[in-house]
Amino acid sequence: MGGSLLSGLFRQLFRGCVDDMLKYLKRDIDAGKTSLNLGTAIKADGITRGLKSALATGNWGKDK
Repeated sequence: MGGSLLSGLFRQLFRGCVDDMLKYLKRDIDAGKTSLNLGTAIKADGITRGLKSALATGNWGKDK
């Protein structure tokens, strides 16, 4: 059903967003930065674009 497809896709997209954020923050910490900006670490439109793409095309897999 639609709900299970949406929840699975959201879970994939959210996990990808968290992974990207962790990579970004780890890179900044390893570079020795003392001030971390979470606003730039979080890609706010990644989940939205993924959901819009799935609804528009019918492709419910994560975009590569």
